[in-house]
Amino acid sequence: MDKKINCSECKREIKKGNYFFIDNLPVCYECLFGQIEPLAIYPIGKVSRVNSDGISRVDLFPYQNKFMYKLEEEKWISIIYYLHKTHHINTIFKRGKGENGKEVGVFASRTPHRTSRIAVSNVELVKVSDTHIYVKGLDAFKGSPVLDIKAVKKKENI
Repeated sequence: MDKKINCSECKREIKKGNYFFIDNLPVCYECLFGQIEPLAIYPIGKVSRVNSDGISRVDLFPYQNKFMYKLEEEKWISIIYYLHKTHHINTIFKRGKGENGKEVGVFASRTPHRTSRIAVSNVELVKVSDTHIYVKGLDAFKGSPVLDIKAVKKKENI
């Protein structure tokens, strides 16, 4: 038997895992996002390898090959991906290493623990081989669904 979980804000029972733990308390999606229908966003591939040398491989689904024309000519690209391992979120935490870190909120940080679960990394394009894209500097977990890829303008590739 599953344990009943009530939202810490509205006190209603939460169904089907539609909640986050915010500061260690369960908060339902309705309290977080209001009464809005979720968007249908479909992945175009996934992060299949994250190497210790900083080179990651993104595998796009076969049909995406049609959209890759001249991608190999780009030096920098943005990878938009889904943070599929996010469940617990602290609203305020210390950014940086150790106790000397600056105290900030989620929107003032690059933490993967956020309610939107959407992340963007500007990465250096290393190689394109069929529907496999090799990049340097991707800040994602193996298995992360990739939502989109965009060329980066010169002033954005920081």
